[in-house]
Amino acid sequence: MNIVVEFFVVTFKVLWAFVLAAARWLVRPKEKSVAGQVCLITGAGSGLGRLFALEFARRRAQLVLWDINTQSNEETAGMVRHIYRDLEAADAAALQAGNGEEEILPPCNLQVFTYTCDVGKRENVYLTAERVRKEVGEVSVLVNNAGVVSGHHLLECPDELIERTMMVNCHAHFWFNTYDVPWYSLSLLD
Repeated sequence: MNIVVEFFVVTFKVLWAFVLAAARWLVRPKEKSVAGQVCLITGAGSGLGRLFALEFARRRAQLVLWDINTQSNEETAGMVRHIYRDLEAADAAALQAGNGEEEILPPCNLQVFTYTCDVGKRENVYLTAERVRKEVGEVSVLVNNAGVVSGHHLLECPDELIERTMMVNCHAHFWFNTYDVPWYSLSLLD
């Protein structure tokens, strides 16, 4: 008899979860504006990190980009600067045209800062975080996207790669507690 009751309870919970998911899909929450806020994105040199940086730039966030590869990080920063120039040109054109219907966001000094940081090394994270505080200011949003993906089964990897994967994909999340900000861990998606 107990198993029948448990079956109905589990079935009800699953169906209720679907109802809640559908309700959240139909009634979307208001998006948070990041315009003018300092957003730090780790792993910004390529992949999802680069895409996040470009999207946050379109939403007028001031970006702080961290990556272990300086060259690819600078390439991303160049793309972000191009977006910032396009936004400034569009704002200037809208002001000149006098479009009263369009909402023009207040001008803010949009900048992108790049830092080379190996998030797999705790001291490197702490030192870079302190540099960001001094040079940029407090961070409003942290997107912890850095991750190591080997493309092999974990147990087929050499020991060094397993250690590196664990340091970046697992341990590094604890080292970002120096930032008392909302943070989003996306390393498993990259």
